[in-house]
Amino acid sequence: MDGQRVLRVAARGVAAAVSGGLVGALLTRGLMRVIMIVADGDRSFTWSGSAFIALFYVLFLVPGAVALAWSRARWPLVVFGAGAIAIPVQAIGIATTDLEGLGPFTAGQWAGLAASFVAMAAVYVLQAAFAYRVATSGRRDRQGEPSATFVGAGGRETLG
Repeated sequence: MDGQRVLRVAARGVAAAVSGGLVGALLTRGLMRVIMIVADGDRSFTWSGSAFIALFYVLFLVPGAVALAWSRARWPLVVFGAGAIAIPVQAIGIATTDLEGLGPFTAGQWAGLAASFVAMAAVYVLQAAFAYRVATSGRRDRQGEPSATFVGAGGRETLG
């Protein structure tokens, strides 16, 4: 195993987790604010809380993103999926705790909250898809050679 390949793979995986985690943290923090506005809750957020959310997202994405950058096998999808699913599961627990003391909610508030929760779920999917895309970009095949190029019908001309 080439040391440079290990560094490239690790760097790509970490970059995927950091970029996906930061994008996800920014978007979900904004949606959290919308949710608190709709629920008439405390709208103030701390920088340390926002940093913790971003760190949490990144840490849960790193193992899977590095595994995806490393291998085309199926096991990296399991590792990545576990980390990507752990993020919204934890968020549901936090949201339940934060919204527990608020309410009762009107029908309009429930509609706003439902729309916000759907948007939050979409952001988690986007975050995972973005990190997956970055982690798998530039991946090579098992022999360490670049992926095969498509050739024309005669076998001599490359396509694209």
